[in-house]
Amino acid sequence: MKYLLPILLFSLLFQVSAAGQDRNQLKEEIDKTIYFDTEISHDKIPGFTVGIIFQDSVFIYHYGTESKKSQQTLNDSSLFEIGSITKIFTASLVSILVEENLLNYDSTLNSYFDKKYRNKYLDTLTIRSLVQHTANLPKMPVDFGAHEKELNNPYAHYTKKQLLNFYKKYRPIPLGKKDSRYMYSNVSYGLLEIAIEKVCGKDYESILNEKILAPMGMNNTFAAYDKKEKSKKNLTKAYSRNGQKVPHWDFQSFTASEGLKSNVTDLITFLKLHLDLQETPYDSLFTDNASPKVNTGMSDNAFMGNGWHVIKLKKYYNAVLHAGSSSGHRAFIGFVKETQTGVVLLSNSESGTGGLGYLVLRLINYNWKKEKSKKEKPKKKKH
Repeated sequence: MKYLLPILLFSLLFQVSAAGQDRNQLKEEIDKTIYFDTEISHDKIPGFTVGIIFQDSVFIYHYGTESKKSQQTLNDSSLFEIGSITKIFTASLVSILVEENLLNYDSTLNSYFDKKYRNKYLDTLTIRSLVQHTANLPKMPVDFGAHEKELNNPYAHYTKKQLLNFYKKYRPIPLGKKDSRYMYSNVSYGLLEIAIEKVCGKDYESILNEKILAPMGMNNTFAAYDKKEKSKKNLTKAYSRNGQKVPHWDFQSFTASEGLKSNVTDLITFLKLHLDLQETPYDSLFTDNASPKVNTGMSDNAFMGNGWHVIKLKKYYNAVLHAGSSSGHRAFIGFVKETQTGVVLLSNSESGTGGLGYLVLRLINYNWKKEKSKKEKPKKKKH
């Protein structure tokens, strides 16, 4: 029964979703997926939220509580750390700045830095390679651990100056002929943050707010967290894999890689921008960001777009997605543009949710069984 659901389920789901009515019946099917296809433990995960877009309908379901000791259930305003999902916001921001001629995908990173921080060994490294994880940079700086002073709060004491000094001295490892150009890197997005701030003359969060968050009404997505600020009181407690309460992350660098907090309603809005369900002047930019550009080398159908991961499904449309985590939260976001479907999953524990976000995305797309029409299949080129 693993990963298999009756065909009747999909027919029923379509009728329910298209009408936008029986949200309880859809929840029952999600509950079945949780029970049969995941090993989610409520002992380790106090609560999680699932948000679904199905064409013109939105469904949001909350499971559990905002903390282990509280009976306060999660709600649409509950905030979570989204970890590396931050990268797709940064990639979106980069595409806007490129459109405004403040950045250029093919310009070298060195050209955006002061001379004292330029690296002659990385003189061909471009903004495009950073966005697409093809810069041949490590996931983290080799000196990163030496600056960790707080358990479960790794970025609190690593500064942008330390990151620049690492960049200046870094010597890339030559790639072999069979090596993939793709190498997932938090460093790449940490350096993008510095380049963005350099050309705009403002901090990353202010620029993101000006270009994307405020215009799109995403008022609950932010980076800096003031524990005394009442407007951020809905940030849920965070728990490690073994169920211990851990602190929320603070950042002196890497904000553009890992630093955003958000809630299900804002992330649903972000998905709508990519599904042409909400008006935005950046439609073509977001469409391009979500298109497959570089094979990751992990499988024949796994690609990288600009910030987004793209899975090419045989005889079906591409699934576009990203996941993120912190010491005490996990998040997933994914969509299929052609079917106007999307899923957001937010959890207040680092313990995994068993790929539930992807499973739900597959569920509302008929288990990937609906084929493209012949008209949509690409034509073979004549030689």
